[in-house]
Formats: sequence, C-alpha cells, structure tokens
Amino acid sequence: TLFRSLTSRTSMGILVVGGVVWKAVGWRLIALSLGLYGLLYVYERLTWTTRAKERAFKRQFVEYAGEKLQLIVSYTGSNCSHQVQQELAGTFVHLCQQVDVTRENLEQEVATLTKKIEVLDSLQSKAKLIRHKADWLDCELNMLTHQ
Repeated sequence: TLFRSLTSRTSMGILVVGGVVWKAVGWRLIALSLGLYGLLYVYERLTWTTRAKERAFKRQFVEYAGEKLQLIVSYTGSNCSHQVQQELAGTFVHLCQQVDVTRENLEQEVATLTKKIEVLDSLQSKAKLIRHKADWLDCELNMLTHQ
C-alpha cells in the first residue's frame, strides 16, 4: 500500500508540474524541447559505434591502468625507502661498533706510548745525570792533569 500511494502521489505530482509547465511555456516550446532531445538521442545513438565504444574502453583502461601504476609506484617507493632506511640503520650500527673498537685500540696505543714516554723520560734524566757526572769527572781529571 505504501508503494501504491507513493506512485500515485508521484504520478499526480508529475501531472501537476507538467500542467503548470504547459500553461507557463506552451505546447510549442515543450514540443521543440522534446524534438531537440530526440535529435540529441538519435545523434548519440548513431555515433555510439563499435569504434566509439573501443575508444571509450581504451580511455577507461588508460585511466584504470594509470591509477594502478600510481599505486604500484607509491608502494614500491615506500618499500624502497624502508629498505634504504634499514640498510642505513645497519650501516650506522656497524660504524658505531668500528668506532668503539678503533677508540679502544687508540686508547691502548696511547697508554703504551705513555709508558714508553715515561721510560724514555726516566732514561733521559738518568742520561743527564750521568753526563753531568762525566762532565764533573772530566773537569776533575783536567784539574789533576794540570797540577
């Protein structure tokens, strides 16, 4: 019953609006409009050939393929970006480890060289002391020989 009342109301509405339009513009304008619409329909029907259908299909396919390619490009780009980021992170960790190992080696080398410098300083001070003693003895010997 709801459908019947809806269609009867719709039909009645169309008739009322059609009557108002008929009175407002006249039957000639309505006939001209329907004639132009009919001509447009016949034109569309005649031009909708197999070739036109093929062109429309190709255009739709190009749009579809373009969208899919855009998705593939963005997906591939994000995957590539993620892979590069992982490679960089791995390389960074490896370089940090290398830096730590190199720093430890340098610290050991510095400690070894510091010990060698301390030994050399000690030897130098002993050599100075011995040289002063030798100079003193040389002076003493020279004084003994001159007497």
